[in-house]
Amino acid sequence: MLLTLAIAGLSGLKLLSLVACELILCGVAVRRRKWLHIPLMLMAFAIDLGIVIDIEVTRGAIAAARAKMGPLMIVHICISTVVLILYAVQIVTGIQNARGKRSRWHKTTGISFVVMRFGNLVTSFMVT
Repeated sequence: MLLTLAIAGLSGLKLLSLVACELILCGVAVRRRKWLHIPLMLMAFAIDLGIVIDIEVTRGAIAAARAKMGPLMIVHICISTVVLILYAVQIVTGIQNARGKRSRWHKTTGISFVVMRFGNLVTSFMVT
């Protein structure tokens, strides 16, 4: 599937974003197997963080967003910010779970995280 998308002309960053989303879906699918779930989710986070850093360094994301500011860009920025916050929540509560201190927030915020991350993916295609 990724090869087909690459041939279709998607940028490297959009492909990486799709890979991160695929890793998230795989991570959710194996959530009861910590030894798989944790590395998959951390890889997705590392990819997403790398994308954010790359966009800011190479494109000046904040300045570029200001230039294209409109309702859709505002929605994309809000979703992207919430995704980064939820990543932090998921990592903290995931560490608690891995150490045996069950966090009831991990599942609840995890659902919101997945929905918001895919909202981020969709809006990223719409604003560029």
